[in-house]
Amino acid sequence: MFFVTLLFGTILVLVAIGIHYEALRLVASYLLPRMDVVPRRAHVMVGVCACMLAHTIEIWMFAIAYWLMSWTGVTFGFSDDYRRSFVDYLNFSAESYTSLGFGDAELLSPDMRLLAGIEALTGLVLIAWSASFTYYVMAQYWNERRHRGKGHES
Repeated sequence: MFFVTLLFGTILVLVAIGIHYEALRLVASYLLPRMDVVPRRAHVMVGVCACMLAHTIEIWMFAIAYWLMSWTGVTFGFSDDYRRSFVDYLNFSAESYTSLGFGDAELLSPDMRLLAGIEALTGLVLIAWSASFTYYVMAQYWNERRHRGKGHES
């Protein structure tokens, strides 16, 4: 089961990277250049909202994966016999993605701990990518303000 979980986790990571890349590419290449009539402050807000939306989709994707795997009959999920609701898996996914952590690790099956570790690493990298993107959008805003302050048109 270890290799199946590792393969499944790898697929989820690749899909999450694809979602994140496409969200940031869409904003940077398509949306922001067409927002000339709105204040640059709005560009920053759009960039941050796009990052938040991408993270939310990725958290839901992992939650759906946990939930589906818990229903496959495989020993995956919380180790007690009680079937958790989807909200429990969504909460667990958000805690894992943000590296906040799940306090009762002994309640998790080994496969769920492995996938949670993969999700935590994925979340850490994608959150850093979002921070980098936000800095990029803010730097453009700051440069424009600096040029305007010196009497240059932008």
